[in-house]
Order: sequence, then C-alpha cells, then structure tokens
Amino acid sequence: MNVCILSKFPPIEGGIAAKSYWLARGYAEAGLSVQVVSNGNIVEDEYRIKGCYPHIRGMKGIALHEVTDDFPWHIPDEQHSIARLIDRLIEVHHAAPIDIVDAGYMVPYGIAAYFFHCISGVPYIIRHGGSDIEKFLNAGRLGNLLKKVLHGASTIVSDPSRSETFSEFEGKVRILPPYVPDERVFHPREREDRSIPGLLFMGKLNWYWERKGLARIIECLDVLPESWKQQFIGQGKGEEGFSAFLREKGVGDVVIGPFVPPWEVPEVLNGSDFVFCLSIDEPIQSFSNLLVEAACCGATIIVDRNFDSSPYQLLSNSVEDFILRVPCENPDTMAEEIVRSWDGRTKNRSARNIQFTPLFEEYIRKNINILEQASK
Repeated sequence: MNVCILSKFPPIEGGIAAKSYWLARGYAEAGLSVQVVSNGNIVEDEYRIKGCYPHIRGMKGIALHEVTDDFPWHIPDEQHSIARLIDRLIEVHHAAPIDIVDAGYMVPYGIAAYFFHCISGVPYIIRHGGSDIEKFLNAGRLGNLLKKVLHGASTIVSDPSRSETFSEFEGKVRILPPYVPDERVFHPREREDRSIPGLLFMGKLNWYWERKGLARIIECLDVLPESWKQQFIGQGKGEEGFSAFLREKGVGDVVIGPFVPPWEVPEVLNGSDFVFCLSIDEPIQSFSNLLVEAACCGATIIVDRNFDSSPYQLLSNSVEDFILRVPCENPDTMAEEIVRSWDGRTKNRSARNIQFTPLFEEYIRKNINILEQASK
C-alpha cells in the first residue's frame, strides 16, 4: 500500500508533527510505502526545528514532499497553503499512485485531502487536533466546508474524549488513543550520576506562555537547590516576552535552547528526572505527547493539583505513579513537594517502568487496519 500522510511533519514542531513522524516510521516498518506531503519548509522560523533534513532523507520507506517555496507575491498577499498542498499531492500521485491519504489535521490538511479526493478519487481518512475542534468546529468557523470535508472522509479517527463531537458521523468514526509512544525508543536508561536531579521544560513559547506555568516554574526554581540542573527547550513568538520577564525578575542564568526533533526527545527525557507539564487556565485542553513520553522514560511529571489524568489512564492504569501534583500558586510549597518527591523516590529509574495498552506495534496495526478498510 502506498499511503500519503498529509499533515504537520518535522521541521514543523509540536505534537501533531511528532505524532505524524512516529506514525510514518511505524507504517514504513510494517512494509507500507510512505509519502509525506507537508509545508514545513514555509512555516515561520519560530516554529521550525533546525537540522531535520539529513535524518528525514535517510529514513527508509519514507519520502518527504514539501510544497513549493517559489510563490509569487500578489494582492491580496497570502500563503495559499491549501492550493500548494493540493498541487504537491497531484504531483506525488502522478509519480506513484496514492492508495489512501492519511490527513493529520483538519485545517488545512483535511481540506486539501477533500479537494484532492474530488480531483483524483483517492479516498482519505481524517484526524484532528484540539484546535480543529475548539477554534473551528465548536466556534462555527468554516462550518459549511468542514462538514463537507468530514462527510467526504472514509473514516474519521478520534479519541474517547472527543467522540461526541462527531456524533452525526457515527458510522465512520473510529476511536483510537491520541498517541502511543514507541516503547523501544522511549524507555528508561541509566545515568551514572543520579545524585543531582534534572528539571525540564519543553514546549512552545507563544504569546500566552504564562498559561504553561512558566512564571510559576521560574519562581519555584528560585527556591529549589541551586545545584539542581535545569533545561528550557522552546521557541515561539512569545520568546521575547518570556525573556523580558526573566530580565525583570533578575534571572540571568536561564538558557532557552531551540526545539529538538522528535527522534532526539528520548535522549533529552532520559537526562531529566522532573518534567514540567503545567497548564494554567489554557482555553484548549490537549493531550500531551510529552507527558506520556516522559513517563515512558521514567521521569516524574509535574502538574497542577487540578490536572485531569483520565485521558492518560486509558493508556495505562499506572500513569498516576508518574505524576506529581503541586500547588502552582505557591512556589515555596511547590518546591518543597518536588524536593520531597526526589528524596523519597528510588534513584534507580529502571524500577520505574510504565507499560501502555496498546503497545506501539499494536497501535500501528490498528491504524493500518483503518487504512485498509478505508481504501476498499
């Protein structure tokens, strides 16, 4: 089967791009020919991961096709991402006929899949992100078009927390976990020095960076032992605002590193004992890849006391063993609870293994079954 993944994909950062990357690897390993059509080459620099192409070009069974970057200026000036994606899909299809399109996000990828289907007759399945639901479907934006896109899909892949959104499409909805890490690459590895813990924040630094608890994290770090290691990885259009906050607080030793590609994340997590996954009044609650990947690597995930872990318990009934709930509004108490957790936990993380159900191989099999059924 020649499957085309039409989605965010590295060098685009973020959860959807990472899911698409691991899905492509799983498909190729299972023997499928994988074409990836994406627009990572025209994404803003703030949301681009550097140095991805050598790795991607070396992946067996996977070919990345990006949209043309030679686009004339005209009035009104706009990206025309959907038109560029459709044009690239047609080109890829002519070179090696596509059997099924796996669209990883409704806007713009699902829309492009719909129009490509109208042109070529190639069936498509469609997945969604949290923004698809909240910013478009629930807000009534592009409602007429998106209804056509959903009706035209052979299958709509959703998760248990969002299944009611697609009640009118009940016959074509398939429920899967939002993401399952590959336990062969995400697993605990021993470090020589376990006496000094490492703390990690990794994520987008958008203009609403406060909602990720970054101000609370900085206040907490000021109370934690100075010897503890800290690492900040992130980019975004709010980076300047966050840097200004650090200067205002007189924090000069926080270094913000650039995004790392999905295949380097396991190494980062294995150097981290605590991973911050805070959410302070975020309007769109989304499943966190990072949380489950950190748990796979044996890290403790720091969340707010009001954190809802139920979406993750569908993957593993032991996920709570890896979660530390802290009072984000009180940096002193927050730091005390983190120190208490470190003092009380086993320094050998090999004893902290989590197993997800399904495992990655079974998750890929279920996705391939969806592709096979949809392409008939």
